[in-house]
Amino acid sequence: MLEIINYFRIRYMGEKAQGLVEYALLLAFIVVVGAAVAGSDSIQSHVSNIFTNVKNIVNNADK
Repeated sequence: MLEIINYFRIRYMGEKAQGLVEYALLLAFIVVVGAAVAGSDSIQSHVSNIFTNVKNIVNNADK
């Protein structure tokens, strides 16, 4: 019986820790990307240019 309890304890406690690490890594990635975007003034102009180019392509596609 003790072996079964240990098996389940190791099995499910390990998955909880793995999930916690995955969420921590995901949060760290989001923070790094957010810091990179917030720190760069030219990002806004690049994104605006991309949307303008896409809009022009879509508008010219029906002609």
